[in-house]
Amino acid sequence: MTHRTQRLRDPVHGLIVFEKDDALAQLAWRLINTPEFQRLRRIKQLGVSEFVFPSAVHTRFAHSIGVFHTARELVQIIKRESNGSRPFDEGRADVATIAALLHDLGHGPFSHTFEGVQSSRGVRKRHEKWTADIIRSGDGAIRPLLEARRAGLTEEVASLVAAEDPTDIYHAVVSSSFDADRLDYLRRDRLMTGTGAGAIDFDWLMEHVRVADIVSDAPERAAGDDASKVAAFCLDPKALPAAEQFLLSRYALHEQVYLHKTTRCIETMIGKLLRRIATAAEDADTAPSRTGLQADHVLLRFFALDGDTLDNYLALDDLAIAGSLEKMQRGGDPAIADLAGRLRERRLYKTLDIGRFGSDLGKQRQAVRRIDLAFEEKLESGAVIKDETASVGIYTPVGGDEDRTHNKLHILDAGRPREISEMSKMIETLAIKRQFTRYYFAESSDRDAAVEEGR
Repeated sequence: MTHRTQRLRDPVHGLIVFEKDDALAQLAWRLINTPEFQRLRRIKQLGVSEFVFPSAVHTRFAHSIGVFHTARELVQIIKRESNGSRPFDEGRADVATIAALLHDLGHGPFSHTFEGVQSSRGVRKRHEKWTADIIRSGDGAIRPLLEARRAGLTEEVASLVAAEDPTDIYHAVVSSSFDADRLDYLRRDRLMTGTGAGAIDFDWLMEHVRVADIVSDAPERAAGDDASKVAAFCLDPKALPAAEQFLLSRYALHEQVYLHKTTRCIETMIGKLLRRIATAAEDADTAPSRTGLQADHVLLRFFALDGDTLDNYLALDDLAIAGSLEKMQRGGDPAIADLAGRLRERRLYKTLDIGRFGSDLGKQRQAVRRIDLAFEEKLESGAVIKDETASVGIYTPVGGDEDRTHNKLHILDAGRPREISEMSKMIETLAIKRQFTRYYFAESSDRDAAVEEGR
């Protein structure tokens, strides 16, 4: 096969080049052109954030290519930091780079919102597991390409994506405090939403990345044993101010973008709509009339009994839902029709943030108790929705558990890694999570009444 150099222009990274003589880059190019990867064009990186930030329409397709590019840079840092006690493993580096490219294949429509719907239905299969299944699938286009590169590569890549606990520095490329994923999305999301808070001095940070052993809190590792340590990306002390700004940028994006009250409201409405459709799908005979969808619509197929197959999951994307709202408006279930119409025309539920009653936590709790009591029946029926799941801190996750040691940022202090909050008073303050409590009201009159109750 004759290869030629391929180039992509990216607003974050500039020119991303896939050199014709670089076998790994050419494999990545072929993987990008598979149906499974092309599906990511139809899944937005920020879900419904475009309702608030109109330019935030970038996709997980563009993000994943940016992650691949950043992973190659991190691999070069690992190579630079290699020594006699920690030699560079080119094969493992290739696995990490390809895993970084493919890490988002398993995201469903509206990403974490869809995952939350499944969790509420008792289906706790996170997108990392779906990603591993897609990579391993014998019927897909990913596995043949990986096996053609090297026998066993499929399982190595899938295992790295699905692994919760790190075993080496190459895992840190895909999942860590300084992984390729967040190094791309923090800059990309800031650019595409137009938010000015929290600039990141990326070049200075990358110049001062080091590799050192940190104590792992993986449950199967014995305390005090050598096995309790794992190699991780740390930062030289010169990068402390830039590291503080890096985490402040992360904090600002969570507070202003990911957890924006209107964004959370819309995600809640979509979740409510999908759960209603899932319930309707349990009765195949009445589901089409109740939902307005054709019997073979992918949502009804997926939510039907034993319908959560890989093929059905891969057919799901943002367009499959957004493009069906008009049909849902004509369904026989009033709740489905109402929610579909509201989302299609941006007639949103009215939000009440408890912060409206001041910063005093005691007064906020009193307001919550009064509102809960006044709207007990409507909270039970779903006409009013209470959201207490949003919180922000320097390690606030965008889906997933980030309280683990390898997901925290470490600075080298006299050669010894220390978690950054131990060295920065500013970061120590922000390490304490701030909780949001919000109510979403189907009727604006109820929101107005809740404001009076909370005063």
